[in-house]
Amino acid sequence: MNDADKIRSRISTNRLSHTWLIYQLHKRGIQTDKTEFSGFLSGTRKGPKADLVIEAANDILDFYESCFSN
Repeated sequence: MNDADKIRSRISTNRLSHTWLIYQLHKRGIQTDKTEFSGFLSGTRKGPKADLVIEAANDILDFYESCFSN
């Protein structure tokens, strides 16, 4: 499973939304929107920004799970 698949799975498992995760990215100063974010997860958009968003999304989900997982 690649990073994008893991992010999709973690969003679903934690009953979060892409909108919530995009908002968390915005709070970290990473600007993206639903279309661009979807492209990063599907692999149609690549490059340094995609790598940054994927890494930050994993960090955000790590923190969320450490605080709110049972």
